[in-house]
Amino acid sequence: MELDANCILCLLRRQTALAEAQGEPEKTCRYLYEVMDLLGRAPRGVAAPYLIPQFDDAFARYWPEAGDVYAAVKEASNAAMLRRLPWMRRAVEAAADPVDAALRLAVAANYIDYGTLAGAVELERLDTLLAEALETPLDEAVSRRLREDLAHARRLLYLGDNAGEIVADRVLIEQLRRRYPDLAVTYAVRGGAALNDVTRADAAAVAMEEVAAVVDNGTRIPGTELPYIGPALREALDGADVLLAKGQANFETLAGCGKNLYYIFLCKCERFVRMFGVPMLTPLFLRERALELASPYV
Repeated sequence: MELDANCILCLLRRQTALAEAQGEPEKTCRYLYEVMDLLGRAPRGVAAPYLIPQFDDAFARYWPEAGDVYAAVKEASNAAMLRRLPWMRRAVEAAADPVDAALRLAVAANYIDYGTLAGAVELERLDTLLAEALETPLDEAVSRRLREDLAHARRLLYLGDNAGEIVADRVLIEQLRRRYPDLAVTYAVRGGAALNDVTRADAAAVAMEEVAAVVDNGTRIPGTELPYIGPALREALDGADVLLAKGQANFETLAGCGKNLYYIFLCKCERFVRMFGVPMLTPLFLRERALELASPYV
């Protein structure tokens, strides 16, 4: 999905908020001129996540003392979800279909997004979404096709998204390994700090390596821009029978790739509201090979 006017406005708003929080109006203005220059020079065909590392590098030149502005919320998100881990496991194991219940929780946990949702993430709302998820069915046709694929698969590549929600990803992987004991699972994180996205440090914080092999994408792009991924993720991707991609950024960067890929995320921006005709925070479960994207600007 090529970035469109809505993406450009969203990126500008996010960078403006980050810069204004530093309390230096004149420097903020100069920084935003650089952001706009980077937007203007972006290669044709890239999705919005492609620009994030470039914005981060520019931000670090203006405010080197700020460090990773998402580090604290990532740590807090992991801690908050680890506190909810016993409840999630009990809820999943009590369900008639534990894999389906875990899948629903994993989608709901995609709410923990300090990029798209910026300062709007609230733990009370998260708890509501998690509870509602257990009563909200996902697309049955897509679920049935995923189950058929997993029944014959040897390798699953799970593309992670945000810190915090990685705990729900672990719960889902636990259930997938119980249901499909011969399935080897690889979990992909980012190659470095990118928004509040998962890195190897977050995977270690939730002991993801106990249930899946962990690789990184070789970049700080918060998504999976195929021309830019590193060799480890390329090998995992080429060897996977099934791919499960979490979050809007993975959809933005992979939609149209044609792989045996399933997407799970919450609808969290106006572009996706318009694209799918659903309200904000609607759970989405999509199959890549059934997508019908009329234009890169949909």
